[in-house]
Amino acid sequence: MPRTLVTTERYRSEEISPGVFLERFYPGGKDGPNGEVLFDTPGGQVWSDIVLLGDEKDAFQLAVPDIRLPANQIWPLHWHDCWVGIVILDGACMIGDWWMKPGDVLITEGSLEYGPLVIGPKGCRMFEIFAKLHLSPGGYSPEYRDHPTLQDGRVPFVFTERSALNKRNDGRQTLPVDGVKGLTKGRLTPGAQWDLGKASDADRGIMKVSQLAAGQSLKPHAYADWHGILVCEGSLEIAGRPADKDAYLRIRPYSNVDEIKAGPKGALLLELARTTSGLSPRPA
Repeated sequence: MPRTLVTTERYRSEEISPGVFLERFYPGGKDGPNGEVLFDTPGGQVWSDIVLLGDEKDAFQLAVPDIRLPANQIWPLHWHDCWVGIVILDGACMIGDWWMKPGDVLITEGSLEYGPLVIGPKGCRMFEIFAKLHLSPGGYSPEYRDHPTLQDGRVPFVFTERSALNKRNDGRQTLPVDGVKGLTKGRLTPGAQWDLGKASDADRGIMKVSQLAAGQSLKPHAYADWHGILVCEGSLEIAGRPADKDAYLRIRPYSNVDEIKAGPKGALLLELARTTSGLSPRPA
């Protein structure tokens, strides 16, 4: 049966100042740190890590699962009960009828059934960003209870009847992306920004893409809620430490962030805020 390996250890983590953590995603790209995704496992081997913005004191946590998936694996139509942002980092994945490649983004509203996910012929690495981790399990229609990809006995997949809206998928295998209310296409382009929740909800998560030119600096600052800064391309320097592609800052509320300076090729950043309060920097 397929298995999901989930690491429990942070990779190269350092608290560079109180409440500010400089960390890295595991290496290995779409194949996993040690080629785990290439293991000859029925149904396909998945490797996953998770980064959390929020802790046990918060009402909820925004989660960033870093998922490495094997070639040609199929995940049937399903839903999550929170808003989700999917970002393709390496390889390819077809979601519904959209062949997604690195830099593509799909936003899905909560409880909206979408898919299937058909992993590309060379595998895929993606972020599947959950606005509220405790609402992420979602579910699969009972017709998929014996699907080969869902037979990992350690993962509590939920099988339940579709909602009235999702019943449009009865008897179907694919929900097209274009023209479906609640599904939004995007790209990791500077200035792009997406809500992970309704626009009227101050507790909605936010994803945005920022770009710094070579040598450009951000003055010392802080955020009023949890904030993450992920380096997608280029490099940064903060507190004398280098942060290149796949490094990230995980920042607690009201923690002072030292000056950040872009490297010689600039930096493309994916920024995440647990709520709207954590989006905009304020002077430290």
